[in-house]
Amino acid sequence: MNLHSIAKKLGQKGGRARAKKLSAKVRSQIASSGGKARAESYRAKHIIQSNFAYLEFVETFLPKPKVKRVNQTQERLPGIYI
Repeated sequence: MNLHSIAKKLGQKGGRARAKKLSAKVRSQIASSGGKARAESYRAKHIIQSNFAYLEFVETFLPKPKVKRVNQTQERLPGIYI
């Protein structure tokens, strides 16, 4: 047996022992909070995806920025040297 499988077995026993000590009401509350967290995460994911889609749509209407080419600089560029 390797260390990973031993730790896995101990973790499984610990979770079952803890579940036996908790009341049904507390177990239900824990499960409910986990479900709410998963649902909130799912909603946040979709909001973020829709925001990026909107940003991509809006950027299609914005003019492209004009960048001048700089061949030489008088000073060192800030923030890129150690």
